[in-house]
Amino acid sequence: MEDCNIFEIWEEYKSSLFSYIKKRVTNDDDAKDILQDVLLKSYQYCSNGKTVLYLKSWLFKITQNNIIDYHNKNNKTISFTIDLVETDNEKSVVGEASDYIKALLRLLPNDYATPLYMSDIEGIDQKNIAEKLGLTLPNTKSRIQRARLKLKERFLECCVVSFSESGEMVSFDIKPQCTELQAEKNKLENS
Repeated sequence: MEDCNIFEIWEEYKSSLFSYIKKRVTNDDDAKDILQDVLLKSYQYCSNGKTVLYLKSWLFKITQNNIIDYHNKNNKTISFTIDLVETDNEKSVVGEASDYIKALLRLLPNDYATPLYMSDIEGIDQKNIAEKLGLTLPNTKSRIQRARLKLKERFLECCVVSFSESGEMVSFDIKPQCTELQAEKNKLENS
């Protein structure tokens, strides 16, 4: 557990949080407002003398929730994604699950896996992906959306997932019949 003194940790994380927000919110003023909301919410939580198990993951989760609220408030649609936030040496449930999501991504057909990887992992915009792969922009967007659906189906097919009342993933386990992920689990445990 880490001490939850937000003013000591804010300087360390605010630039990476802002970059994370800017990838998902195009308006600079809105992005700054979201960052400020994250600071306020984390301050309110920490001012009660509480501690946090995985500080960086916790801050990114607050940020992600604020981005979702922003899009909901502005009636913008957001797609299903599980953000693969690097957690340094921390292992949150989402961080642990992301190792397996990447493995499942490799199991998708290349026509779907490549554009999704470029978009969601490498952060390349869809127009550039279309140019690099020699596809039309609508075709690229369609492949990415289909890949997300296929990835979600495979994830739910291979894993037992539990969510808290607030919708946060709290645990997951790999089903024994999912041999691809069981092999990946063994590989990760032995490395």
